[in-house]
Amino acid sequence: MRMTRNVLLKGLLALLTGAGLSLPDAVQAATCGIAGSATATSVTYDPFETTGFTTNVTLSLSRVNGAGGQKTDIVNFYLKGRDADSVGTTVIPTSAVVAGSVEGIGLDIFYDYNEATPAVSPTSLTPGAGARFLKIDFTGNNRDSDTVVVNFAVTLPRNLNATAASELPFDAWFGCSTTGGGSPTQQTGTLANAVRMPINIVSALRAGYVGTALDFGELAQVTNAQAPTVKTLASNYVRVQSSGPYQVSLSAGDSQAYVLTPNGASTTNTAQQIRYSVRFLGQTRSPGNTSAITQTCARAGVGDAVEDRLPVQGTLIDGGSTKNISPNYTENLVVTISPLVAGTAAPTDCGSITL
Repeated sequence: MRMTRNVLLKGLLALLTGAGLSLPDAVQAATCGIAGSATATSVTYDPFETTGFTTNVTLSLSRVNGAGGQKTDIVNFYLKGRDADSVGTTVIPTSAVVAGSVEGIGLDIFYDYNEATPAVSPTSLTPGAGARFLKIDFTGNNRDSDTVVVNFAVTLPRNLNATAASELPFDAWFGCSTTGGGSPTQQTGTLANAVRMPINIVSALRAGYVGTALDFGELAQVTNAQAPTVKTLASNYVRVQSSGPYQVSLSAGDSQAYVLTPNGASTTNTAQQIRYSVRFLGQTRSPGNTSAITQTCARAGVGDAVEDRLPVQGTLIDGGSTKNISPNYTENLVVTISPLVAGTAAPTDCGSITL
């Protein structure tokens, strides 16, 4: 007598909100720097696609000018990942329009989290193959010379552990200098989430069942007294990777919930019914409580190293020693997993819930 399970998994939901790109708070604590916004519409990236993703992004940057005639004259900057999740990303400026000059076109100005980075100050430094950064020299003094439009080719790897959102932010490291309004200055800094690419990260997921069938083994000799000690393997689990929050539910797939019957057929004969319970997401269901186990879960993450692993285990309520003989006592269990729109309240870390 064995119990088997079928697990049904589904779900991909595109996030349809808009996006923007900017250096929104560019060096507000300093008196030089740049601020900007996107000039192109958002494109969509699904981290679970089988190939990487490449797009072109156009950014309009305006220099930050101080009081008393002080102006930003040169800005050097590069982008950097925070952790291993961004490895494989490239950001390459391909062209620029400015009343002045731009250096670093064609260089990948994105650095992996553990990659050695170049010096960007003093601003007399120039970019090259060994020092990949973008250098913007604003040589004009009128309003028309305050803005530069830069086109970027952005490549994201598959399985980038990005959070579902309407934009993809990057951190920037910069050096800038001023002219006018007193003595020239040289300043440096770091801006978290400074460059916001108009790349819409979809709320998507990948899920599966890992382990064996929820199998109680041979039950013919198991008495009712012994039944509570008979459990399925504790190592079975549902795995979930997601870029955003998700909802998961487990329910019995048959009309006689949490009752094993010969070949899963409906029967009123108690000699052909073996009751059991299931433990999942910290909750237990049995014939006495058959409502679905449903939980809204926080983002799991993308990649094997960060996925949620949701253990599931069955426990017998009845023994099989007094039941009719049958090759298979079975019931189907159904697990449904659906992605939720980014921003959905989901405070529960489902991956931390144990049996």
